[in-house]
Order: sequence, then structure tokens, then C-alpha cells
Amino acid sequence: MDRVIHSCLLVTLAAKYYAYFPGDMVVEKWVQSWVPQNLNWAVGVSRTAEFPWVLLILLLILVFSWIVAGWRAVLISIFSFVGMLALGNWLGPVIARPRPSPELVHVFRPLTGYSFPSLFALRYVATFGFLAVLAAWKGCGVIRTALMIVCGVLLIVGWVARVALAAHWPSDVIISYYLGLLWAAFLIRFGPIALGPFKTKSS
Repeated sequence: MDRVIHSCLLVTLAAKYYAYFPGDMVVEKWVQSWVPQNLNWAVGVSRTAEFPWVLLILLLILVFSWIVAGWRAVLISIFSFVGMLALGNWLGPVIARPRPSPELVHVFRPLTGYSFPSLFALRYVATFGFLAVLAAWKGCGVIRTALMIVCGVLLIVGWVARVALAAHWPSDVIISYYLGLLWAAFLIRFGPIALGPFKTKSS
């Protein structure tokens, strides 16, 4: 666990000193080469992480959290969301990583703010990512499998959308997801109302 946390801190710190990581530009251009040229779908996906739409997603996550693990999971899901909002607002100016440049890749629409962490990714991982971790930790049977697959697909679609728009470098979204998944796992396992150890099939 210590190695996971240390690696997370390391790549976060590295984002402050590198405008993009090796492979970011290649992957960004590759994604942009195979997605449809009409990027309205990507804009639509991006808007789901904005207010008030993200609150509807959060409400859906609260319902499924209750189904999977009860009232404590509902409270933890709220902590997950609030924590990622706070992290994004604080960490962005600290890292101050610039967004992808139109001189390097095709930028759909110039945006203000910073590239890392991705606020979109933090909101998606605080909701869909949290639910995936919760389902893996405390779910069982068909519900567990279905939630993990659906949430995983939504996270991938979100990554593709933000990269296709060149709103972020691929690593921005991946590392932001990484941070959010670690936060979710910590809250579920060690938080003030933790749900306890990983639920095995036999438990």
C-alpha cells in the first residue's frame, strides 16, 4: 500500500515539472485519429460532470451505494465526492500544469484553468469510480459484476471524451482517476465510518 501511495505522490509531483509525459502526445493524437470528427458527443459527456448534472449522477450513486452496503456507504460516497471537489480546487493552482497546446495537438476549444488534475475526472471517479470500488469491496453476484463493468465503461468513455477534445493530456485523466480510486478505497476501508475488510465470495 505504501508503494501505491508513494507512486501516486511521485507522478503528481512530476506533473508540476513536466507539461506532458512521454507518450501523452502520441496517445492523444491516436485517440483523436479514430474518434468521430464530430465531437458533440464528447462535449455532451463532458457536460455530465458539470453542475447541476453531476448532482443527478451523485444522487444515482447514493441510491446504488445504499443498495450495495447501506447507509454508511451513502455517507462515504458523499465524503468521496466532497473530497475530490476540494482536492481539485486546491491542487490545480499548486501543480499549474498547462492544458494541451494547439501547436502540439488539435484542440477542439481553448479552455481556461489547468490541465491537472482533471476536474472532470475527479468528479467522475468520485462517483462512478467510488461505486466501482464499493461494488468490488462489498458487492456480490450479478450486481457486483454489473456495477463494476458499467462504471468501468463510463470511466473509459470519460477518458476518451476529454482526450478527444484535448481538454487534458491522457495522463491528466489517468492520474486523476488514480487519486480518486485511492481516496475511495481509503474511505471504505479506513475512514471514520469504514465498511471493513474486502468481502470475499465466501464471506
